[in-house]
Amino acid sequence: MINTKKIGSVLKNINNIDELSIIDVIDCNQGQLIAVKVISVNPNYNKLELVSGRITELTEGDIIVGALGNRIASSGMTGSVPTELNKHDKIHILNLGGVIGNCKDFNILLGPATECEVLGSVVDNSNKQLNLVDYSKIKKEMKINNKVPSIAVIGTGIDSGKTTVTSFIIKTLSNYFKKINACKLAGTASQKDLYSYEDNGAYKTSDFVDYGLPSTCMNDKKTIQSCSASIIDNMSEDAEIILMELGDGYHGDYGTKEIIQNTDITESIEVIVICAYDVSGAVNIIENLKSNNLDNKLLIISGPVTNNLSAYKQSIDKFSIPNSDFLNIYNSTNHVNVFAKIINRINND
Repeated sequence: MINTKKIGSVLKNINNIDELSIIDVIDCNQGQLIAVKVISVNPNYNKLELVSGRITELTEGDIIVGALGNRIASSGMTGSVPTELNKHDKIHILNLGGVIGNCKDFNILLGPATECEVLGSVVDNSNKQLNLVDYSKIKKEMKINNKVPSIAVIGTGIDSGKTTVTSFIIKTLSNYFKKINACKLAGTASQKDLYSYEDNGAYKTSDFVDYGLPSTCMNDKKTIQSCSASIIDNMSEDAEIILMELGDGYHGDYGTKEIIQNTDITESIEVIVICAYDVSGAVNIIENLKSNNLDNKLLIISGPVTNNLSAYKQSIDKFSIPNSDFLNIYNSTNHVNVFAKIINRINND
């Protein structure tokens, strides 16, 4: 039996960890459940989000249960599922949620990933090695059966304000809509973003972990589009509106571009919020949206680029961008106007 309380939130859908066991044989597949022992901690990157939602600090000797997965993060760790893994091998904690893999590189200002020793794979009573796909909560679909008006939030990269803006939009629109469902379609497993949606009024939340993926990083187009369509179809039940956040950046390796290229998904998107650090990044995404015939959507530019409105307006006015506006959550100058536009789009007025 597994005797530890430090179970990564990537395993949020597994309720009987303490009834499971560990064996030496390990199948190196994305989503594979494994147990590791912490042997070296980076004090700058020593936190683990538990299945309870609490954040705990890692120390040497801790037994961690997580899932094999991929991550590419400019502000954090870059790592992947190894091709082969044996007991006592070295491996790393790649993110807050307990995604585990071989760290290939890291942000030099942050330092290396916390290093662990492999203890084995997690198995059930019949000695079957377990994977996140065994605990999928949503039906796999390739098409969305019930279309609900949606707002998509995308960005130029990690930490560009996507979750903050998504949560603010949920909070504001909850004054006008009773059932707002929210989902994260791309990223690496961590529940803090979903908790933020819920704290701000989301009725139901979901992410790719519910589909059986620890991360959308380095997955093929078919998997990404099936995963996102399945999540949206599940979130469409009982929803008046759906907020969907697409993690990392538009040009990253997490599938944001592949999701945006799926017309079955974009048909129901009425508003696209673009979080960016600068105007050139925002305009680049808008040009890409145009190439996918999505410039007819209401385009809202947000994120750090709008923190100085005079500078933002002076730069953005050099471009002709129809059907667009801006939203800075800390400056209420145009909040009434921009949310009126959003609500009119959602209601098709």
